[in-house]
Amino acid sequence: MHLKTLVPLVAALAWALGSLGHTTIDGSSVTYTAPGPSGSVTPGSSGTGGTGDTGSTGTGGTGTTGGSSSPDIASLIAQTSDLSTLNAIITQYPALLGNLTAAGGTFLAPSNDALDNFIATQGGLPSITEDTILDLINYHLLPSTRNAASLSVAGGSIAETRLLDADYANLAGTANVIFASAYGSTGQEVAPSGLKIYSGVGGSANVTSSDLAFQGGLVHVIDQVLNFPRTCTQTAETAQLNTLLNAIRTSNLTEVVDTTAKFTCFAPTDEAFQAAGINISALSTDQIVDALKYHSIVGDVGYSTAFEDGKEYQTLLGVPVTVHKRDGQLFINDVAVQTGNVIMSNGVAHVLTGVLSPPANASGTTAGSTAGSSATPLRDSFGISVGLFLGVISSVYLVYV
Repeated sequence: MHLKTLVPLVAALAWALGSLGHTTIDGSSVTYTAPGPSGSVTPGSSGTGGTGDTGSTGTGGTGTTGGSSSPDIASLIAQTSDLSTLNAIITQYPALLGNLTAAGGTFLAPSNDALDNFIATQGGLPSITEDTILDLINYHLLPSTRNAASLSVAGGSIAETRLLDADYANLAGTANVIFASAYGSTGQEVAPSGLKIYSGVGGSANVTSSDLAFQGGLVHVIDQVLNFPRTCTQTAETAQLNTLLNAIRTSNLTEVVDTTAKFTCFAPTDEAFQAAGINISALSTDQIVDALKYHSIVGDVGYSTAFEDGKEYQTLLGVPVTVHKRDGQLFINDVAVQTGNVIMSNGVAHVLTGVLSPPANASGTTAGSTAGSSATPLRDSFGISVGLFLGVISSVYLVYV
């Protein structure tokens, strides 16, 4: 199933690139003229980036940064033909790039077509807030220097960004991430097919030009503006996972799945529910809650890179699932993942081709029990356990029944 992209409500990424640390530029606005519709962009506000937890994301490899003989980032953009739209905007205000140059790392720079299409689609967006612009910039910036080879490894690579805004990064204080892969959205395809960057609601951008060195970092040109990570229910709604969304709302668990940090959702498609003969309206609330628990993990985020082949992982039902990586695919039990590593504001979703079926004797009464099980519980830095989280679910559920 194709996942629709959720167009972020932001102004022209190109202008805002250098706005880090500046609230205004001489009190004026920047005007961008696209090959078609035009619009003005209001300067962005200052903000800070941050570092995140490498325990669940992995560090990957680093690239070779540009040395003293490499151009600064402003010169690099000016010399790169596919960034001329970006250059046409920032050359009016060279000082805008100062903080980006100081930060170094890796910049995922949208191409001419990406920016032209984005700006035209948004009609110039003169009302976009400065904070939103800065958030978009931070989601395209990686604090580490990652060359294309390190992002293209088999299995894929999670890369931390500078996005810390709690609306898009509810991860116990760590920055949100992108998933980079030349082996599909799960990182498991047999042969590489070109490096892609996966972001919110399953959106992906192709890397069209890579390893452009500037003093202190690298630029990779991408053909789409990255989508902001969204909550679990926003992601399900945008991806048209309507049956799952109905189940979450029917069981009054919207707030729990949307606000719990470091949450992993196994998300069956509507077709999967239909093929399994499951009618949500025919189930009791208890049955729906138990089913959702079996499709959920809390703790360190379950990106595909965190899962080991053949290993069991504890779900919120207290019954584990088993991960398999074989035949160019990622499986949860015997169900194939259709779209992996859909980045959410509070974790990740993996879209499934089927519905996970727990053992017949499994129920909420066994939830949280790990005795006698070799399943691996994913836990975060605060030691949040399955039992503790289920206590939250129970308290929310009891309020509404």
